[in-house]
Amino acid sequence: MFPGNRLFKIFIIFLAIVLGMGGCTRDPQKLREKYLRSGQRYMEKGQQREAAIQFRNALKLDPRFVEAYYRLAQAHLALHEWDSAYAALQQAGLLDPDRLDVHVDLGRLYLAAGKFEKADDEASFILEREPKDVAAYQLRGAALVGLHQNDQALEAFTKLTQVLPQDPSSYVNLALVQLSLNRNSEAERNFQKAIEVDPHFTQAYINLSNLYRLGGRLAEAEQTLKRGVDANPTAVPLYVSWADLLYSQPRKQEAAATVLNILREGQHNSAEAALAIGDFYFRRNQADPALAEYRRGLGIAPENLGIKQRMVDVYVSTGRVQEAQVLDQELLKQHPKDVAARIAHGRILLAQGKRDEAIAELQKQVTEAPDSPDAHYHLGLAYWQNGLLEQARSELQKALGAGPDLVAVLQSLADLEAQRGEFDVAREYALRALQKDPADPRSRVRLGTILLQLNQLFAAEEQFQSALQLAPDEPVTHLNLALTYQAEHKWRQAESEFEEALRLDPHFSQALAKLADFWVARQQPLKAVARVQQQLASYPDDANAHLALGSLKLRAQEYEAAKNEFEEAIRLEPKLVVAYLQLGHLYQEQEQTDAAIERYERALTLQPKFAPLPTLIGNLYLGKGELETAKKYYEQALVIDPNFALAAGNLAWVYAKQGVNLDLALSLAQKAKQLMPDLDTISDTLAWVEYKKGSYTSAIPLLEECIRQTPQHPIFHYHLGMVLLASGDKEKGKAQLQAALKLKLAGEDALQAREALTR
Repeated sequence: MFPGNRLFKIFIIFLAIVLGMGGCTRDPQKLREKYLRSGQRYMEKGQQREAAIQFRNALKLDPRFVEAYYRLAQAHLALHEWDSAYAALQQAGLLDPDRLDVHVDLGRLYLAAGKFEKADDEASFILEREPKDVAAYQLRGAALVGLHQNDQALEAFTKLTQVLPQDPSSYVNLALVQLSLNRNSEAERNFQKAIEVDPHFTQAYINLSNLYRLGGRLAEAEQTLKRGVDANPTAVPLYVSWADLLYSQPRKQEAAATVLNILREGQHNSAEAALAIGDFYFRRNQADPALAEYRRGLGIAPENLGIKQRMVDVYVSTGRVQEAQVLDQELLKQHPKDVAARIAHGRILLAQGKRDEAIAELQKQVTEAPDSPDAHYHLGLAYWQNGLLEQARSELQKALGAGPDLVAVLQSLADLEAQRGEFDVAREYALRALQKDPADPRSRVRLGTILLQLNQLFAAEEQFQSALQLAPDEPVTHLNLALTYQAEHKWRQAESEFEEALRLDPHFSQALAKLADFWVARQQPLKAVARVQQQLASYPDDANAHLALGSLKLRAQEYEAAKNEFEEAIRLEPKLVVAYLQLGHLYQEQEQTDAAIERYERALTLQPKFAPLPTLIGNLYLGKGELETAKKYYEQALVIDPNFALAAGNLAWVYAKQGVNLDLALSLAQKAKQLMPDLDTISDTLAWVEYKKGSYTSAIPLLEECIRQTPQHPIFHYHLGMVLLASGDKEKGKAQLQAALKLKLAGEDALQAREALTR
């Protein structure tokens, strides 16, 4: 026997032994099951990242393994990795279209993303195959509420109570929909049914109490919460709701001294109770008692990061930046890589005015924790504070995707969309926030102000009245109700609400200004002046009252009196930006451009990140013919906000006027047009840049549209005439230039028009 053959036989025998020993592990079917079981064990231990690796190992062996895709999706859901979860569920659904749990989870993802129609489609798919599927009814009800199809949502939640008669949450969901339809007696019965089914379901007591509060049945509201506390003596939210109820009445001391003391003493070793009591005070802008509770909580749980985070919130919101910084250094020392600690650091940088550093820090946290709703939320707020509205909107939407139940994110999106003028979108976010907490008066005021902007006056009034039922001493609610009554021409009620807002807060400057506007709008300016003077008689050091009186004098063209009032306001409050702006406006009206620029410059030092201010100053220099200086200010505005259309358009105009950087001018003008497509002056700028570049066919339709929108504007006729002449259409060009001169075209443009006509 040759040695090689012998070695070969030994190899074969060895291979047979190995295969015999490991045959069970080399079977792909058995190995994929092994990976699946391993992943499930990791999931049970809360180690989702390791579980996901094992599920992917199973899929490498069998790319059509539906269960592995489903389990992988569960791991991604637990990690808040929504896109990855969606991709895994989609794949599982393609491989097994009839697997219902896949459709349930897909529906929940659609629901979280606000894609309510798709969520309802998933629910319909499930119910066609399983008419008693509980999850499908829950999904359908929530989707229909999101679509504002409340009658159909009512039907879905009613069916759910029939399928799950012993589940208290099904009765609560049904009652909440009935509440939104003003079917309060039915809602009351279902809240009571939820308590009957499960006396330990605390949310049912809270919701029933809120229903009574909205109906003005305060004694029943309190009795309900007492019943809840008796049945659930350790349930912190019940005590807080009880204290909140008392606080909304003339019993504030009782709320603090009685109910919160019972909670504090009954759970003296509970950091959760200390945090809840601190939050109670923080929501009411009572910083010192809030901090006292948070410090008590830290005495119980010294490493509680959540309490330290809340203390940072208090310090930042009350301008105590130095104390926030001390706590920040402590947090970073103890938790140098913790995302929450780094977010707190970013917020403190923002409070210190270090906006670029703050944004960089928060961007880093978003990169390192892309599924952290807090990281996206605070980055969005930082962008917003920096005037970067589109970036802010994008981050807030990502925060909502990562945390669809976060009321603060929904409220911020509502406010941002309202600021952008997108009131229909703002209303949707405000409604969703209110659905999460119908007893939050701030959510009702927010929705009411948006409805007021949409001229839905009755609905707005309804929200403000409900907010007053919940918090009758809130001056901003009375102010908004006054504005609603004013829009409805209910003059007596409007005046009464303005005065009530000022009674509750005599230094509420916005209420005083709006009351003055109210009398001016009713053609009674002397009454407006008298009311502001009455305020100054009681509070002579009220800077905002001097500002309001100055504004009234300016409107009456009493320039010296107005100037004195604005200067007194600045003396009393040197950082009152609006006073500098009003002084600038006064000097503009008197054609004292240099004095106006000086006042606007002072305002800019106080508000250096407000893009409209350098744009305004640039416009004044443009009017003086100082193009280089104007250009500098427009460039400054675009550094602050690259998407500020007016600055982009005006900078493009300067370049066109100088005949330089025409490619850059075209890019700026096109961007401005994209951002503000309906503003005719921007369309005119874009057309003039096109003309300067020789693109006459592009310029003509833009200028024709400008003239259709504003036919009496001589500049538009002049520009169209020049473009038509350049394109060879002399007769039409001549007619447009003559029209411009007839409309009193002035200055250098008039000289150019006459010269062109002579040629």
